[in-house]
Amino acid sequence: MLLLIAHIRQSDFVEQSVQEHLEEVAKLARSYGDSVGLGAHAELSGLLHDMGKFTVHFTTYLKDAVLENIIAGDKIDHSTAGAKYLFEQYGGQDPIQDYVIETVGMVVLSHHSGMQNFVQPDLKPSDYVRRVTNEQLPYFEEVVFNFESITGNVEKVERLLAEAKEEMKKFIQLVKPLGHANIYLTLMQKLVFSCLVDADRTNTRCFEENSSVPDENNEAVFEEGYRHLMEKVTDWQKNRKGINALRNDMSESCDKRADLPSAIYTLTIPTGGGKTYASLRYALKHAKKYNKSRIIYVVPYTTILEQNAKEVREIIKQPEAVLEHHGNVIDDEGLDNGTDYYDTPYHKNMQLGRDNWDYPIIFTTMVQFLDAFYQKGTRKSRRLHNMTDAIIVFDEVQSVPYQHRELFHSAVNFLHAIGRSSIILCTATQPANHAAIKQIEVPVLLAKEPEMIPHLDDVVDAFKRVNITSKVDLEGWDAKQIANFTETLLEDRDSVLIILNTKSAVKKLYQELEILQDTYIAHLSTSMCPMHRKVELEKIKGKLGKEKVVCVSTQLIEAGVDISFESVIRSLAGLDSIAQAAGRCNRHAERELGDVYVIRAKDENLSKLPEIRIGAEVTDHYILTNPELAERLLHPKTIETYFTHFLAQAKREIPIAPAGLDYDLLTLLRGSLARKQPKKTKSSGMFKTIEKHFEAIHSPTTAVLVPYEKEGEEIIASLNEQIHDFTLFNKLIKKAQQYSVNLYSHELRILSNEGLIESLHDDSIYCLKEKAYDLKYGVTLEGKAELEAQIF
Repeated sequence: MLLLIAHIRQSDFVEQSVQEHLEEVAKLARSYGDSVGLGAHAELSGLLHDMGKFTVHFTTYLKDAVLENIIAGDKIDHSTAGAKYLFEQYGGQDPIQDYVIETVGMVVLSHHSGMQNFVQPDLKPSDYVRRVTNEQLPYFEEVVFNFESITGNVEKVERLLAEAKEEMKKFIQLVKPLGHANIYLTLMQKLVFSCLVDADRTNTRCFEENSSVPDENNEAVFEEGYRHLMEKVTDWQKNRKGINALRNDMSESCDKRADLPSAIYTLTIPTGGGKTYASLRYALKHAKKYNKSRIIYVVPYTTILEQNAKEVREIIKQPEAVLEHHGNVIDDEGLDNGTDYYDTPYHKNMQLGRDNWDYPIIFTTMVQFLDAFYQKGTRKSRRLHNMTDAIIVFDEVQSVPYQHRELFHSAVNFLHAIGRSSIILCTATQPANHAAIKQIEVPVLLAKEPEMIPHLDDVVDAFKRVNITSKVDLEGWDAKQIANFTETLLEDRDSVLIILNTKSAVKKLYQELEILQDTYIAHLSTSMCPMHRKVELEKIKGKLGKEKVVCVSTQLIEAGVDISFESVIRSLAGLDSIAQAAGRCNRHAERELGDVYVIRAKDENLSKLPEIRIGAEVTDHYILTNPELAERLLHPKTIETYFTHFLAQAKREIPIAPAGLDYDLLTLLRGSLARKQPKKTKSSGMFKTIEKHFEAIHSPTTAVLVPYEKEGEEIIASLNEQIHDFTLFNKLIKKAQQYSVNLYSHELRILSNEGLIESLHDDSIYCLKEKAYDLKYGVTLEGKAELEAQIF
């Protein structure tokens, strides 16, 4: 029989047969799925995923595309055959087996396009049913004949099917007591999908690079990291006074909790209380004891990510073990619907980019976490299986977008109950979780004794380092009034931090303050790339205590940034934001008490920021007007009162259902819509519809590379279409995250119309021209950036 091939290596034209590819992907997928009891599901998916390539037609097409550069006009569907084969040969014989067939079949037929639907919103035949019952699928008889002609293939399918049935029985027994079984079935199917997609992309990349899958030795990283951390703890214990004593006590509590089995815990530590160290101490020890795969920190803002990642690198003394994942520099979701790589130039580079979180310690954002579960396409889904059998620390968990809280809770519960991960929910305002439990359908399944820190009320009182004074009036202060107040504060203070809610208000105030004499004025906002912000923060830290400093920032500085000012001015916002702002004042108890002032900024327009607006209104109406609560703004009772009112108002004012959809996404996730039509499948997931409408943030953004300093310019220059070295390409993409800014669609449109945006790799990577990046403000839409004076 003619050798039927799956891939041809472009560097030397070596061929990989279809059977080799199927067996290698199946083995790798099995290794991903075994740790959560889904190894047979994953292996069977790998064995069948490219079954549709068992044709002479595909081999001819491939040789023409790679060797002759002749691309056929018609795309070849090689993803449906494996699902159809499983459905026709083994479907309808046993209810449990049907669940397996649907799970594996959906994963196989979706592996290039993203997950499809078992149920359609319009009640027509679903994507799954339509494809597995397609009688006109080209070359299907030839595919089946060639697959079954290879000794052992049929026997292997039947063996794996029987094993997967046993896995499915255990899964059903596991999720029954949890409630919402359909939610967990749908998420389990997405997890198997993740195992297959990552195994397929990894095997293809290794073949292209003529390399092998790297061995993980995360156990050694955790062992050495814990040893270095405990050396640091020993140093701290020599200075057991004041705040240091409290930090040591809380860190010790986390160490003791690490001996217990994995669960979902809460970690409530006031700002400045050493939350990063305490949570890392738990994570490293628990990872060692229970042989966990990796540690993942999920944070709301990239600045927290940058600061915490830096701290962890310094603690564990293994910088190469830590990945900072800011966002997706590659924007290739429009290419995900293709059935093969060869009809779109450079798609192969995009898909094979090593973007699967295979690092021991990962720092990422809440947007990236939610996207791995619910965003469309295949790239982000690759990461999902690497969140299992892990330790996941959610920092500032109260920042989860209101409309996605139940989707978040579903994902967290799944990762613990099915994914066997240990979950830590961190915040300085933990009552958010307890108040939320009373008001939502899918609560977090917390441990019986969830809080890792005992005697919370006493801890909060002991950490008091600031006085918070309300200067809120009805009319509010404009930029000039805030600048005047700042100038007054500087008469007897050397440093002031001002935090406002919008970038435009920050920029306007910064321009008003620039006239101050003998004072360093700093600007921080998300218009600046991460490396730009790092450089600016280091400048600020270097000047604090040596000269007068004023920093004007958006809320990005509020959490995770280890910096301390004598006074803080905070524009009216939610109580959790005010608590975070207070954490940047007198952070290390340099004086008895620092001063925090809450004001109303007149120049802010919060109409498109409903959560910030509602938070500000609740703080104003229910907290500041109550003398008992206003005197103890950071006390657990005050925070619980705040969140009770916030959630009630948010429920009234923030729509949960996405625009253009009659149902909220949780309804689709739990399969409620399937009950309105005759059942054609056991499964009722609607991932294609969920992914179409899901946006982690209300206005999604696109990452754009910026020419900040020489290295930013060099990365842009290097990322051109001529790169065929995948290792180099992946290194550049990792570096590029430090030199990217996330822009909204209207910002992209303005810059594009002005000719200030260029694209690489078939519009998959965007970069900014030099005159649109300002060394004070970052991205500027006017294209009038102030460039550094050139010295010759």
